Amino acid sequence: SVVLFKSSDLQHASYFSYSHWSGGLYITPTFAGSRPGALIACAWAALVSIGESGYQQRAQVIVEAARRIADAIKSIDGLKLMTQNPTIVVCFTSDVFNIYRLKDAMSKIGWSLNPLQQPAAVNICVTENLDVDDLLRDLRAAVDEVKASIPQQKIGGTEMIYK
Repeated sequence: SVVLFKSSDLQHASYFSYSHWSGGLYITPTFAGSRPGALIACAWAALVSIGESGYQQRAQVIVEAARRIADAIKSIDGLKLMTQNPTIVVCFTSDVFNIYRLKDAMSKIGWSLNPLQQPAAVNICVTENLDVDDLLRDLRAAVDEVKASIPQQKIGGTEMIYK
């Protein structure tokens, strides 16, 4: 479907913004928000392709991986798990260091952690292709790196956006 607006004033009236979301400022120009039609079509295609049982098997693999990550985070000194029983998203923070420093350190080595605020935290969306062993190895190393640099830290990177 396509929606055409006669004027930019009408188009701006369709925007939605919410400033108190824990992920930060949320703005979307569409009624569907962050649910684009392409993702809905992909979910339908997946069900048609692999069937309900195939979809359920993959979902179970993702849930098990998310819970394995959550259990490991509980054992990493400096991290605090915020998602007690994750299904697809694992959220965590730190009372020891600025969590956005960890996000930046993980980004430098190719990982995508999503920053959140209120409280400051990050999350990772678990997919079927995520290598949990690689993630946890890199996460432990990045935590050690961030903790070792605490005395000489200056504001920068993602921290500037969320401070």
